[in-house]
Amino acid sequence: MSVESNDVYMCERCFSVATDPGACPRCGLPRRHCDLGAAADTSRRPPTDAEGRLLSRAPLWWVLPGAPYLRRPPAAKGPVRN
Repeated sequence: MSVESNDVYMCERCFSVATDPGACPRCGLPRRHCDLGAAADTSRRPPTDAEGRLLSRAPLWWVLPGAPYLRRPPAAKGPVRN
């Protein structure tokens, strides 16, 4: 049985992440608490416009694994000719 934690601790210098508080093993700085929210929380979604187009400079291949709802068939570009 796997339990998903919504709380992580991240180092502000090297961005290493852990599930427990404490000093970062790389730099020694204390890790900061981050609450990720619930999995269905809309704040965890990448930014989109009113039509649902991605508003991020991140490449689509990077965003799609976490946001499969962005995957849509391409829109038709005009009449189909044979």
